[in-house]
Amino acid sequence: MPTKELPDRAPGKYVPYHPDPYYSPEPLPVEPPLELSDQTHDLVADAAYQIGRVDGISSTVDFSAVLYTSLIRIEAVESARIEGADVAYQDVEAYHTKHPAGDGDTAIEKDLKEALNYETALTYGLDSIEGGASITLSLLRELHSMLLEDVRNEGDVVGDFRDHLVHLTSPQPGQRPFVPPPPEGLTALMHSLASYIQMGGQYHPLVDAAIIHYFFETVHPFSDGNGRLGRLLIILYLASEGYLESPYIYPSAYFNRHTVEYVERMRAVSEDGAWDEWLTFFLEGLRSQAETSYDRTHRLRDLQERYETEYPGSTNTDMFARQLLQYPYFTAPALVEYLDVSRRTAYKIVDDLESDGLIEEVTGKERGKEYKAVEVFDILA
Repeated sequence: MPTKELPDRAPGKYVPYHPDPYYSPEPLPVEPPLELSDQTHDLVADAAYQIGRVDGISSTVDFSAVLYTSLIRIEAVESARIEGADVAYQDVEAYHTKHPAGDGDTAIEKDLKEALNYETALTYGLDSIEGGASITLSLLRELHSMLLEDVRNEGDVVGDFRDHLVHLTSPQPGQRPFVPPPPEGLTALMHSLASYIQMGGQYHPLVDAAIIHYFFETVHPFSDGNGRLGRLLIILYLASEGYLESPYIYPSAYFNRHTVEYVERMRAVSEDGAWDEWLTFFLEGLRSQAETSYDRTHRLRDLQERYETEYPGSTNTDMFARQLLQYPYFTAPALVEYLDVSRRTAYKIVDDLESDGLIEEVTGKERGKEYKAVEVFDILA
């Protein structure tokens, strides 16, 4: 396709350049305006319903703060995995258990650091939106710096737009790489994106989120971290529009499962104006992730009720069993602080719950043992 003229419906064009032509997208808003299909309208309605259900059930549970944090960490892990990081949800929980004040080692393994950076950036972005901030180019640059802190590659420009062309390898064998626009065109394109966001878009927020994400990834304004920042931008945009009260949907998990289709659908928009197919893919991702979050929250609520039924007493073991959803990953010494009990009592609680199968030790070490709530982790991870 890069060697041919693109059809009029394509929202941009290829510009000859050696060795590969680069793609020059039209600025936002999309012109002419999109004519959304009945299928798209139906998917919007279904996704909106599923997101509403998640917000509804999440507000009724006692562990909403833990759920909020857990889902941010799940999103952080999935986003890091898309970039090739070998990191698990348990790794992030273990880090925070060891460093509850965020004063951990400076020498953190890079894959884990990528997930921690994403968590930091997403939390910061959501707090900024909640505090009344707008999604501006300044905020995006700030978030980019957070994402690449201590994980940048040599030559990366951090906290500012790239100063060189980039070539994005296609997931399809034999297909030319996709080359986003050159550095000199980035500022104008990104200003059009910021203006579009601040005007509230043109369509339903879920549709605008798809347009914004496509445009950001196509412009690819930074030298690295575009995928992470682009996925984070989805959540921030929906939050800024008042459409998502908390990050109970995490699109990275869906994109991670469908990486090839994710890339191909966006490229098809660029080369053929295939908006319907991209919107269908994107909206189905939000819908299915909202449905998954609802199911996860429902299962956690059932688990909480079961623990309250099975451990109704006033012993320290019973009381902590009822709090497992608040402390799904812990060390025995940490229980001393959590519950204000002696070390001996803390170790007895651990022995009791380990015997009952509610928790298990995960390090295999003789010292510095760490424990996770088995059923909670089965649901979360």
